[in-house]
Amino acid sequence: MFFSKFVSIATVLVASVQALPSLEDRQSGCPPIHIFGARETTASPGFGTAGVFINLIVGAYASATTEAINYPATGGDSYGSSMRTGVANMANQINSFNQKCPQAKLVVVGYSQGAQISDNAICGGGDPNQGLTDTRALLTSAAGTAVKAIILAGNPRNSPAEKSVFGYGSCNAQGCCTGNDAAAHQAYGRIYGQNALAFVKSKLG
Repeated sequence: MFFSKFVSIATVLVASVQALPSLEDRQSGCPPIHIFGARETTASPGFGTAGVFINLIVGAYASATTEAINYPATGGDSYGSSMRTGVANMANQINSFNQKCPQAKLVVVGYSQGAQISDNAICGGGDPNQGLTDTRALLTSAAGTAVKAIILAGNPRNSPAEKSVFGYGSCNAQGCCTGNDAAAHQAYGRIYGQNALAFVKSKLG
């Protein structure tokens, strides 16, 4: 009788253990791909025009999750302050997510001012014209490795791109060179979206 009860209890315990997800799954709940988006100046909170690129990527990777960078995205006299806040917040958000989900592949999409803060946070180099004198890249080593692809559209900083960075700009577009065509500045996703998606796919595998 005792042996029968012991076998029954042991069977239940084994079944319970087998039903549990792995330790990694229980602690993680993380997506395979996570996309950060930084909007352009004066765009409402969210992704702004960067959303055109982000929607294409999510369409190709249905399990990907997204996150907007929290920053003012203001222009005029407050542009420098907005940019500096954006650089700090982007670094904090990417580092925090990587710490939580170290296996996730990260993609960053920045548009206009959003591209500038992405460039500064991830690539470093500083931006003294906007009051950013810290030249360090602000991501941890692990987070930097996790960032597989970066799309920068209409980047006012326009520094030389690294192998994981794909940048778009037009000299007649507002914010690029000496251009002032706002419509051209908003058209990068429509014109270059498929090229950007192909680039992201080549980096994510």
